This record gives sequence, C-alpha cells and structure tokens, in this order.
Amino acid sequence: MALALSCCLTACEKFLDVQPVGKLIPTEVVQFENLLNNSNTLGSYFMFDNNNGCSYAALGDNIQVSENQLKYQYIGTFPNLDILAAWTYQFPIYNPNSSPMGWSYTWQSIAYFNNVIDGIRGLGADDEYARGVIAQAMIGRAWAYMNYTLCYGPAYDPATANDKKVLPLRTSGDPTQENGPLATTAEIFKQIKEDLDYACENAPERTLTACRGNKTAAYALRAEYNMYIRDFEAMRADAEKAWSLALAAEGSVDKLIYNYSDQNFYYEKVTSVDPGLGEDERLYMEFRGPDTDYNQTTNIELLLYRNTPSGYSRQKYYPSEEWKALFDKDNDWRWLQWAMMAEGFSTTIGSDKYQDGVVLNYLRDQYMKTTQGMTYPLLLLEKAEAEARTGKTSQALESLNTLRKYRYKGTSTNLPNGGSLSQDQLLEEILKERRREQPLISFNRTLDIKRFALDTGKPWCKTSITHKSGSYTYSANVSDPIFQSLPIDNGIIKYNPQWGLEINENTFEPYN
Repeated sequence: MALALSCCLTACEKFLDVQPVGKLIPTEVVQFENLLNNSNTLGSYFMFDNNNGCSYAALGDNIQVSENQLKYQYIGTFPNLDILAAWTYQFPIYNPNSSPMGWSYTWQSIAYFNNVIDGIRGLGADDEYARGVIAQAMIGRAWAYMNYTLCYGPAYDPATANDKKVLPLRTSGDPTQENGPLATTAEIFKQIKEDLDYACENAPERTLTACRGNKTAAYALRAEYNMYIRDFEAMRADAEKAWSLALAAEGSVDKLIYNYSDQNFYYEKVTSVDPGLGEDERLYMEFRGPDTDYNQTTNIELLLYRNTPSGYSRQKYYPSEEWKALFDKDNDWRWLQWAMMAEGFSTTIGSDKYQDGVVLNYLRDQYMKTTQGMTYPLLLLEKAEAEARTGKTSQALESLNTLRKYRYKGTSTNLPNGGSLSQDQLLEEILKERRREQPLISFNRTLDIKRFALDTGKPWCKTSITHKSGSYTYSANVSDPIFQSLPIDNGIIKYNPQWGLEINENTFEPYN
C-alpha cells in the first residue's frame, strides 16, 4: 500500500507539471499534422445522409425507384425524404427547416483544414515538412470546395462570368470571423486554383494512406479542376504528370490497378447457403481478393479517399436500366463479379403484400472500398478524356486500353475497332468507361451530367433526365433550378442576413 501510494503521488506530481496549453492548442507542426488524421477530414457524409443514401445521386440517371418503393417506402415517416424529392424532381430537394447531414460535416472538414493552414503559418514554420502539411490541408480544402460549389451551384462555364453566388468562402481558422457575403463560383474557383498550385509544388511524394493527399493526388485534383473549367490542354498536362508520378512511385500499373478477374477475386462457400428462389448464391458466400486491403483505405486503387454512400440498398433503389445497359455482360469483370440477383423491396400493409420480387443489384461498393475522391483508374480515364478532347486520340486509346486490360476478360481486352473510331466516338467510349468505373451511388455522376450539358450536340450530352416508377414519370431539364441550385436551410439563412436569401415558408412534403 505504501508503494502504491508513493507511485500515485509521484504520478500526480508529474501530471500537474504538464502545461495544459500544449495539450489543448497545437504548438508544433506535428501537432497540426495530427489534426489531418481526424475522421472529419474525410468528407464524412459529403452529399449523403445519415443512412448512407444520396439524394444528389437520385437527381441523375444511375438508379431506379420502383413503384412499390415510391408508394410504400417513401412515406411521411421515411427519414430521408430528400431522396424522394430528388427522384421526383420536387424543388427544393432538402427540407428548408433542417440542415442536410452533409452541410455540417463539410464545414467541419473545411474548418480542420483552415486551422492547420493558419496554425502552421502562425508558427512561422516554412521548412519542407511544414509546407508539406499545409499542402495536404490545401488538397483537402480544394476537394471540398470544388465539389461543394459544383453541387450547390451550376457547372463552371468559361463562356460566362460564373458570377452566381453559391456558398460562403471561409479560409480562416478563426471561428469568430464572420462569414461575409456569399462567394461566386469564380471567386471560389480562384481560391481552389491557389490551393492546388501550392499543393502541386509542396505536397510530399508519399503519405501513409490515401486519406491524405500526396503530390500525385495534387496533380490529379488540379487535372480535375481543369476538367471542370474546361481547360483541356491543362487537364492533359496535369493528368499526364499525375500518372507519371504514380508510376514512378509504385513501379508499375499492376501496383495501381487490381485485375478484377476471377483468378484474383472470387467467392468462397464457408458454410452451407440457402438462397431464395432466383437469388444468386454468392450473396451468402464470402468474397475474397488478392490481398487484405481491397476493402480498406489501403486499397491499391485509391489515390484520394473520401467516404462514399452505400451503393447496395434494395429498400431504396436499384441500378437503372440505362446504367445496366452500359456493360458488356459477357466480358466485363465488374459485371461478372458484382451484378447479382437478389430479393427486392417487400412490405405488407394489412393483408396486402407488395413486393418487387427478385431484382438485379450491383454490389461492388459493398465488397470493395470505393471513394468519392480519386482512384488511379479514374485518373487514367481523365488522362484519356483530356487526350481525346485535345486530339491526341492514339494516346487516349492507349490509356483506355490500359485500364481495359484489368477490367475485361478474353484474349484481347482492347476496345473493339478502337483505332477506327472518330474523336467523338472514342471520347464517348471513354466517358462510358468513366461511368462504369465511378461508384454507382455518388454525387460524381450528377456533376458529370451537368458538365456534359455544355457539350452541346454531342452524344454524351443530356439536356433533360426522365425517371419512371411504374406508371409514374418525372422529368427535369438539366438547366432547371433543381440541378443548378441547392437550397441553404432556413436556420443558416436566419443567422446570415448579409446573404440576402429569403426564408422558405413552404411545407416540405414530397411524399404527397
């Protein structure tokens, strides 16, 4: 007892000698760097809800809502009615009296990045390590602002002033600093460019995981920035630089992209299975891969990891007919591995049962770690897109075929007759591959629909989207407000009168 008491008193004495400020307020660069390991920096719930659904994806053309789901799932007590509002094109898609889940998380994320940037600069640190940490924070801030601006506002159009006021532009780590006026798309994109220029110059060659952006991610993200502002020459230069950095860092394409063949990914029956009539037995088997990382953030394909909403939701929606038609169902390993028949939506009301029966689901997002950020396959496709758009068709075809080697079966995985395609035909094939490679459910496809609308007359350009649920049809033009402007909720507007936004007094009842 005497020994224990002695140790206790000694420990207390040492504890009391600790200076609290050093624990509560970062005073070294390494402490600011540790802030980047917070889960809020991953864009948690970026454009999706607390049940892993994504209303912004429901605006697009990747999913299908059945008539039974429409009538009996999306009722007044359903927790995420913004999905229904988006699917049926009722503006605004968010309840004006509550903040979307993604709103608070996005600003928390930006606050972390701002604190790291301001904090390190406040220390006066300017060595390579300090600049590298600032660069990683700027990559995170640029990703959040670029995508949030394009979701809440229109696509960037170089033929216009891009002067629509969209969001506040907060770059200070001081939480007492007022928001100021809403910034325009042009103003926010100017800040994004500054952040990415700094990051390309100063980001480290490597980071521990894809949660933290490295130099390759910086160039890849600046390529994506140039994609959105439609500077395709700059996009090509940055995408090619990013790809060369990736190859130099990892040594070969094999270390950047998984081969999806059944020699590498397969299903193992570890217990007896009893699928329902018409269901795929693989639903009840264990999925295996060539390493233990394919469902982790250390997945070799992940370049910049950001959380993704769930793509597997038989209760909410299914893959659309148009999306399913994109695949070569005999040779595309993505289809062969993850497209499965499963029991769909079913409910009983009184003595009546309403059920969709066995329907097709796509399970890649359930079995593999996917991202709303950037993967090496998507980087390769953005490189191909930029090459095609700038007339470098032979290079574009080579880039496309490089990815197809890892995605298709057969003795020849090259795009059939690829060398005889026109520039537009090849670009269309690249953009189809991009859509197949993206997560089924995410904001990414809807942003593509918006930017493709500027490619007037091209086969991949859509001016309107139509949704059908049994006997019900809903349509919207891509130029309509529901695609071009997401609402800010009343609670936020109330405390920011300088924005000049009006309170929305309408009742939010999309289920009616």
